[in-house]
Amino acid sequence: MKAMGINDLLSFDFMDPPSPQALISAMEQLYSLGALDEEGLLTKLGRKMAEFPMEPPLSKMLLASVDLGCSDEILTITAMIQTGNIFYRPREKQAQADQKRAKFFQPEGDHLTLLVVYEAWKAKNFSVHGVLRTLFSLDP
Repeated sequence: MKAMGINDLLSFDFMDPPSPQALISAMEQLYSLGALDEEGLLTKLGRKMAEFPMEPPLSKMLLASVDLGCSDEILTITAMIQTGNIFYRPREKQAQADQKRAKFFQPEGDHLTLLVVYEAWKAKNFSVHGVLRTLFSLDP
């Protein structure tokens, strides 16, 4: 909404308005990301972030990746985050599923775990019968 020039969000006539606290929290997040200035106006970075159809922290991460030289990895992580849970964990085989998932575990965090899963799949030429089927198959 800020990118569309709507600056006074608290008095905007929403059809189904969010709580004032939710709006304030969202603006605080945008400010902490550098998307809003001290007056609550969109910054140059905020305008760039608004061009991406994703959550602000992800768009900031993607933009920062250019300067950090890791855009390929961040694009992959962002795409993996957007897909939702990629791990299959049926009730009757949770321990077995957890063992298979542990093969991908990265102590640095879940985002790098997702990157490792993607890279393993890529190494198997994106095969449905490749790494995802082999390592997540819960057959004995």
